[in-house]
Amino acid sequence: MKKSKVLFAMLAIIAVISLVAGCGSSEKTTQPTTASQEQAAGHEGHSAAMPKEDPMPMMKDLDKSLQDVVKQAKAGQTMDAQKSAAQLVSTVEKIVPHMMDANLKDSLRKAAGDIKNTVNAGKMDPSAIEGKVKTMQEIMKSTTSHLQTMQH
Repeated sequence: MKKSKVLFAMLAIIAVISLVAGCGSSEKTTQPTTASQEQAAGHEGHSAAMPKEDPMPMMKDLDKSLQDVVKQAKAGQTMDAQKSAAQLVSTVEKIVPHMMDANLKDSLRKAAGDIKNTVNAGKMDPSAIEGKVKTMQEIMKSTTSHLQTMQH
């Protein structure tokens, strides 16, 4: 019995040492890759931080999600409206990296979050949702014009 405990303890120690040694070696191999990526990003300038895809199709998806939330809220389809509101927030998070105006980013996130919170609150008040949707639509217009003036 004593021999098996000693053997088990030794195997455990060997496993821990090999795990620690393995983790240390993998970290060393990732650092040169990161340094080369930073150098490449430095040569490309500002465009490296900006995603390459076109944000306009995402704006159309955002508008569709917003329309779905309104339609489903008016029809009393709470579960569907909650899913559409979650999709709305998700789409906003895909669009935000394309934007440069911090205030506009915050406004867009806040408006989407307000709609989602209102829909998730349980009882949906169509007039409260309509007010938040109008705010969101105004911010979306500003966002669309902002994104159209930017070069990717």
